[in-house]
Amino acid sequence: MFSGAVLAGLSAGAWAQEQKPAVVEVTGTRMTAPGFNSSSPIGSVSAEEIRSTQPVAVEEFFKALPAAVPAVGPATNNGTGGAATIDLRGLGTNRTLVLVNGRRLVPYSLGGTVDTNSIPMALLSRVDILTGGASVVYGADAVAGVANFNLRRNFTGVDVTTSYGMTGDQHDAKRRRTDVTMGANLDGGRGNVVLSIGKTKSDPLTQGERDYGVTSLNSVTGAPTGSGTTVPAAFSTSAGTAGNANVLSGAWQINPATGTLVQPVALYNTNPPNYYVTGLDRTQATALGNYKINEYAEAYTEVFVTNSKVASALASTGTFGNTFNVPIGNPYIPQAAREQICARRGIPAANCVAGNNTIVPLLVNRRFTELGPRYNDFDNKTLQYTIGLKGEIAYDWTYDAYWTRGTADQTQTRRNWGSLAKVGQALNALNTTTCVNNTNGCVPLNVFGAEGSITPAQAAFINNSAILNQSVKQDVAAIALSGNLGDTIRSPFAQDPISMSLLAENRKVTAGTQSDAASQLQGEVLGTGAPTPDRSGRFSLKEYAVEMLVPVVRDLPFVKTLNVELGYRQTEFSTASAKNDYGSWKAGGEWAPIEKLRFRAMVQKATRAPNVNELFAPAVTGLSNLATDPCQGTNINKADAARAGTLSNLCVQTGVPLSEVGALPAPSSGQINNLSGGNPALGPESAKTKTIGFVIEPLPRLNLSLDYYKIDITDAVSSPATTDILERCYSAGQNPGFTLNEFCGMIGRNTINGTFNGNEARGVATPLSNLGSQSTSGVDLNISYRLAASRVGLDSRWGNFDISLGANQVNSYTFQATPTAVERDCLGYYSVACNNIVSAPVYKRKFNQRTNWTFGAWAVGYNWRYVSGVIEEPGGTVFLPAFASIPSYHYVDLNASWNVTKNVRLVASVTNAANKKPPIVGGSIGGTGPNSGNTFPQSYDAVGRYVTLGASVKF
Repeated sequence: MFSGAVLAGLSAGAWAQEQKPAVVEVTGTRMTAPGFNSSSPIGSVSAEEIRSTQPVAVEEFFKALPAAVPAVGPATNNGTGGAATIDLRGLGTNRTLVLVNGRRLVPYSLGGTVDTNSIPMALLSRVDILTGGASVVYGADAVAGVANFNLRRNFTGVDVTTSYGMTGDQHDAKRRRTDVTMGANLDGGRGNVVLSIGKTKSDPLTQGERDYGVTSLNSVTGAPTGSGTTVPAAFSTSAGTAGNANVLSGAWQINPATGTLVQPVALYNTNPPNYYVTGLDRTQATALGNYKINEYAEAYTEVFVTNSKVASALASTGTFGNTFNVPIGNPYIPQAAREQICARRGIPAANCVAGNNTIVPLLVNRRFTELGPRYNDFDNKTLQYTIGLKGEIAYDWTYDAYWTRGTADQTQTRRNWGSLAKVGQALNALNTTTCVNNTNGCVPLNVFGAEGSITPAQAAFINNSAILNQSVKQDVAAIALSGNLGDTIRSPFAQDPISMSLLAENRKVTAGTQSDAASQLQGEVLGTGAPTPDRSGRFSLKEYAVEMLVPVVRDLPFVKTLNVELGYRQTEFSTASAKNDYGSWKAGGEWAPIEKLRFRAMVQKATRAPNVNELFAPAVTGLSNLATDPCQGTNINKADAARAGTLSNLCVQTGVPLSEVGALPAPSSGQINNLSGGNPALGPESAKTKTIGFVIEPLPRLNLSLDYYKIDITDAVSSPATTDILERCYSAGQNPGFTLNEFCGMIGRNTINGTFNGNEARGVATPLSNLGSQSTSGVDLNISYRLAASRVGLDSRWGNFDISLGANQVNSYTFQATPTAVERDCLGYYSVACNNIVSAPVYKRKFNQRTNWTFGAWAVGYNWRYVSGVIEEPGGTVFLPAFASIPSYHYVDLNASWNVTKNVRLVASVTNAANKKPPIVGGSIGGTGPNSGNTFPQSYDAVGRYVTLGASVKF
């Protein structure tokens, strides 16, 4: 997983420290002890490794690590929250604790996740990654592990670094990043201050700019597909009490040339304006300072300021299957179509004329291409500042006390989305100049013509932008005491005393959203999926922790070192209406039979408190993916509609109108409505994590570590997948009698046409509870070797070869939302249901193999990235065989650097040097966010060969 100094604290350097005792502090504990090694697996990524590919943000290099799974990042378009998040072991972004210099960053959202765009890349010295729970040390959220981003300290001088990149073939997706870092010592070295200012600008890349993304493909047939919200518009209406159910059943499209409603409906290709890569415009400023007042007190401070702007783009807005009260005499309805509607509704011929005010409940599917694409503009502002004091007390004890406050504010602006109410008002017209309700300057709307039939004046009236605000404030105050118990209490077989750490911490989080009136109404902002009612909440945690490192034996035969590590944390979790007390613990140890071999093991109970969104989010209808509705088309028939025990009858009982049986269309754009919300009764999750492994140095400068891990989460805050609910209701295997069971009661179809689309469809309900469980296990292998050129017969002036391998083998990955839900095994699979749990395919194997050759002022290297093959999850919908599996993927990245002088360095890097194309699987085989542009762009490179040139100047 990690290379270079990858086995920091685990290699020969650590054992050398044992020979010359030095007090060290490592990620994963607050204890300090001579030659201390953590009993939990910890790996590090060096700054040099990070700089080799010249990333512009943390998420870019982090997601490629074998222990990581791609979360939400720049390759997430429909579903982005305007941030870049990270995920260890695929257990969720809110189960990976993100730290900077060992302290929490403020979450950017009510979901409790950190926007890694706020981490200053220019100051990174290394990233420590701890596997398994670390709740005793860091508190809640450290379930899957910890990512601790360590910044450079005591920097002096000026460093100007800049880079410019673009794709090698198309010369698009350009990126520019410049950082200026300045530092100086104070008062003869007693203090230091650092200021770093950075600017990053990344251009977006649309799916229409790649031949494999320009056309939306059906994951079942492989044929071009799209959205039922199309142009020219499609329509449907119920027969009513006096109409003819056999006429105009299903969806029909207007033919502008003849004025008639015809079938089949030509679907709209939504792909071209969607982004494969969202843009980023970021400005950062970071200030660090420390000053040693005396040997008992050193003051320090940190200030992080980030303003990042991210934008996503979607296909033009539309009516999205909403039903409007339209007079049959609307002047824009062609007479031929009017007569077809009249026949369906049973409207007499005398009333079937222009200007008649007889109301028809008309379901309209018109794409408003005249408005252009929909845009989501996210403006994120993060401010975090820390003040602290640390130093020695007495008798080898030290203290570290700090207070930190972070605020994250986001303004989301939706442009060109349109207003449901204004569309309804504009369709209720009896002439072409005025509406029945003519307030607000209403302009009658023509949805019955070809593309372009909506005039600029009509478009201006129905268009609407929306503004949504969210804010998070986090306060953390902590004091830690570290030291040892002296020679009085210690093992008679060890020379070192018992080390101990005591901690008291208080954390408060307050968060909320505030949106304009339109955004708080279901469906009012067209195409948004879910409204955003105002919500707010607050929780606090008061915690106390103790850690102990007990040296048991040292320097005896077959026992070079034997240590035991223990810890416990007591937590009081409080909201306005509830209080919960619980504990976390750890127990482990290390045994080194000889100097070059060390075994380690750890068992921990970790916890995660529910976040503000999980507790307080109102129930709203959003979107999920579904390729095929179990009740669509010829899957059901009218002959069985009244016969109990049949799928046709069950579909009618769950909301498919009898008139639509046999003609129900597929989900529009492969998407369905999904009802979800928070639960204020949620309690904390708990997890038991186990790690066991060894570290060995079989040859000088050759270090190897092998670690097994298992993470079992119980009381998991979870919800079932929409496909789970549908299968438990409609599948013959899950519901053999086709009875109206509890899962069928969670299904809410459109009352007009029986689909899962439109404002009238509540959708499939997926409630949150503490009834879930999730588990994963696997093995990490890390090897690093520095080979001198002289060892292979070359002159010593040819320098060194640094060779490393980081690999992850996942043995299991399961999830169960409730005790009665499907226990889903996602290992080696991808699907809509699995993407409800993890936002990427779950690979069985993943590795990075890196080699770097340094000689004189030059360095060249490569990084070989590998992920194993995956298949569509068995038991789901039958997809096109070519889309139902993805082979193993190999990428090779190249890098070179030249130290022109000791102050000037030039760098070149090429990612995806072979220009490997992404796998094509269509657009509805996975979740809405991860499965986009016919592939999984966060998991596979959809951009192509990318070349970056950089330079740094120091003085």
